[in-house]
Amino acid sequence: MISRRERWSYAAGDLGFNFVWQSTELYLLYYYIRGLGLAPEIASAIFLIGAGVDWIVDPLVGTLADRFAVRIPFRIWVVTGGPIAVLLLVLAFAPLPRGAPWVPMVALATYLALRAAYGVGNIPYGAMTARLSSAPRDHLALTSARMQGAAVGGLVAASVFALLPVTTAGADFRGGALLLAGLALPAFLICYFGTHERVVAPRLAGRAAWIAPWRVAWAMALLLCRSAPLRRLIATILTAGLAVTVVNKSLLFLFEELGALRLGFVIALVPAAALLLTTPLWAALGARIGRRHTLVLAAALNAVAAIGALAIGGVAAILALTSVAIVAGCGMSVMFWSLVPAAVADCEGRADEIGYAGRVYALANIARKLAQGLAPSVVAFSLVGTSFSTLYGIAAAALLALLVAILYGPADASDPIISTREHIA
Repeated sequence: MISRRERWSYAAGDLGFNFVWQSTELYLLYYYIRGLGLAPEIASAIFLIGAGVDWIVDPLVGTLADRFAVRIPFRIWVVTGGPIAVLLLVLAFAPLPRGAPWVPMVALATYLALRAAYGVGNIPYGAMTARLSSAPRDHLALTSARMQGAAVGGLVAASVFALLPVTTAGADFRGGALLLAGLALPAFLICYFGTHERVVAPRLAGRAAWIAPWRVAWAMALLLCRSAPLRRLIATILTAGLAVTVVNKSLLFLFEELGALRLGFVIALVPAAALLLTTPLWAALGARIGRRHTLVLAAALNAVAAIGALAIGGVAAILALTSVAIVAGCGMSVMFWSLVPAAVADCEGRADEIGYAGRVYALANIARKLAQGLAPSVVAFSLVGTSFSTLYGIAAAALLALLVAILYGPADASDPIISTREHIA
């Protein structure tokens, strides 16, 4: 049983990473469009290209982390990539002259470097769940603690931006990023010194530890072909992550349309606050009725809230129902991340050489980041429509996530029927 101290030391890592994640999730698209004056299609293209970088960096990092796991613990990657990512966050929010032709290229280069550094630290961080313990109960407890650490990180990030002076482009984004960078560094150190990877990775016998980068994509494709639980998990993370991200990235634009931009900065506190307050409840529900059933329930609640906000309209209804959708999104996130170790176990059950934790988490993060990259395109497409059209994008993404959760949801080892079906598949 993992001690409480170690659970919260592990959670400190996601505290630091979410200073970066939530800053880009909630504010960077808005800053590109309103602060730097980029066209919505150019700003959304930057995010999509960033997702393409993840397709290269994340599998490579996951493979290398697995290959060198015996000599280089995952926490060393965390304490290396995390600090670099927060420093690049400051550069991403650096003020640049509006309208200069070179601004999009500078924004793109900075964002790509940020995504690469984030992957270097975050992929091994996620894989640590499978290495800190082999017990499914510990996996759920670690995921719950991690999500609460992420929630505190997001809440701090949103509070920083909401409390800083407001300009015509919103908050003082550069000042907020500088403050968050200073807060993130101790969090990564706590994660490094407070955790112990007690599950030994399988050793590589008779072959070199290095793998050629051009072989990584092929190895990932084979991994997906062999594991039905992994395919289902990736589909769920992609669609559920898209639904969650579209809501988060739409908040400032939605309340700007309502004539209440300041309220939008306040509502941006809700995703992190909801994650902090509801994660233990979602985890308890998942332990009681099964994680897949809880995932479907959360996806249904998210879809009902999104469609309700679109149908009813009005500031009060949109405020309330958007908050419900955010809470439901927290449930989807907790469930799909808690199911990743099951996919690791399925892959490692077929292994004859090295561990698969890093690579499975790399694929999971690629799906999550691809959702993050696609969401700005949904938001940008919505911005060219009619009044309050951002709600259409939110509703469409929510319905897609619900369909996948029902028809192609991930396996849950606590449900013997699902486990048997996945084994046959």
